[in-house]
Amino acid sequence: METQPPQSSLLVEDIPVLAAQNEIAEEAVSMVAAPARSQYGADLFGDVTHLRARKSKKARLIAIYSAVGLVSFFFFLYFSFPINVVKEVAVSKVNEVFIQRRMPVRLSVASLKFKFPVGVSLDDIQLMNVTDSDATVKIGRIVASLNVLPIFAGKADASLRVTQSGGSLNVNVSDSLYSLFKLATAKNARLPSGQFAMTFTNFEIKSLVANALAYIKAEDNPNLKTIEPFLKTEIGGQITGLATVELPPVGDSFDKALANIDLKLAKVYLSFKDESIQIPQQDFSAARISLNLAKKSLEISSDTKFIANDIGVDVAGRINISDALSVNDVNLKLALTLKGKIEEQFKYLLPAVFGCDQSKMVDGKMDFELSGSFGALACR
Repeated sequence: METQPPQSSLLVEDIPVLAAQNEIAEEAVSMVAAPARSQYGADLFGDVTHLRARKSKKARLIAIYSAVGLVSFFFFLYFSFPINVVKEVAVSKVNEVFIQRRMPVRLSVASLKFKFPVGVSLDDIQLMNVTDSDATVKIGRIVASLNVLPIFAGKADASLRVTQSGGSLNVNVSDSLYSLFKLATAKNARLPSGQFAMTFTNFEIKSLVANALAYIKAEDNPNLKTIEPFLKTEIGGQITGLATVELPPVGDSFDKALANIDLKLAKVYLSFKDESIQIPQQDFSAARISLNLAKKSLEISSDTKFIANDIGVDVAGRINISDALSVNDVNLKLALTLKGKIEEQFKYLLPAVFGCDQSKMVDGKMDFELSGSFGALACR
C-alpha cells in the first residue's frame, strides 16, 4: 500500500520569486486575452462624446446663469433707478432752454416711468404759455419705445404715441445711428434726418393753435400790429390722416427729401374773439390738406380746400424749396369765395393783400394765380 506524501501548506504566493513570475505570466495572459484599444476605437470615441456633452452642459449653465444675472440686474435697475430725479432734471433743462431762447412756454410732467423692454411713459404733460393761460397744451400720456434689434444693424427705430382725450397721434421714426451722431455733433441747428410716419386719429388742434398764436403775439413784432386782431382768433377741430416724411442725412441735398401728407379736419371752427371784427363763428363743412414733396417741389393737390359758412378757399399748385429751406418759386391757383359779413369787410382788403386788382372780385368770388417768390408775388 502506497502512501501519499503529505501536501505542503506552502503556497506560491509565499515564495517571492515564484509570486513575481506568476504575476508576469498572468499579465501576459491578460494582454493576450484583451486586444489593444485603438485610438480610433469605440471606447475612446465614447469618452470624447461624454467630454463634449459635459462641456456643452457647462456652456448652457454659464449662459443660463448669465441671462438670470442680466435679468436680475435689469429688474434691480428698474426698481431702484431714481426715475423721478431724472424727470425733474430733464424738465428743468428743457425749461432753461425755453428761457434762454425767450420762448413764453414752460413744460411740466406729472410722472415718468420705464416701459418694458426699452421705453418710457410720461403722464399728464402740460405745455403752458406764460402770456396766455388759455393756450396751455394738455396731453394725457406720451409713450416712447425704442426697438432693440435694429440697433445691431446700425439703425435707431423708435415709436411715439401721444394720447389726448378722444384722440391720438402715433409717430414712428427710423434713422441711422451715424446720421444721428452727425446731427448731434453739428454746430448749427439742422433738420433731423430719417423717416417719419405720423398717424392722426381725431387729434385736437385747439390748444396747439392757441399756443402758436400766443407765441407769435409774445414776440411783439411791430410788423404784426396790423393783423393783431386776427391773432386772437380761436381755431378748433380734429385731425385724422397720415403724414410720411423722409429727410436726407445731415449734409446731403434737400433734393432727396420726400413727403406725402393727406389730412382731413373734422368739427373745425373759426371764432374771432376781437370785438373789432364783427364776423360770426365759421363752421367748416370741408377741410382737407393734401401735399406731396419730391425733388424740392411741393405739390399742392386740388383736393386741398377749406369750406365754411361765409368763406371758401380752394388751393392747387406748386412751391419750390431750396436747400436753405427758403421758397424761391411759387405757382399757385386759388379760388376764393366770400359771403355775408366776410364779404362786406374783406372784399376790397383781400385782393390788396394778395396784390391783385380789385376788379377780380366779382359777386364775392375771385379766381387768381400767384407766381414768383414770397417776397415778390405777382397776381394774375
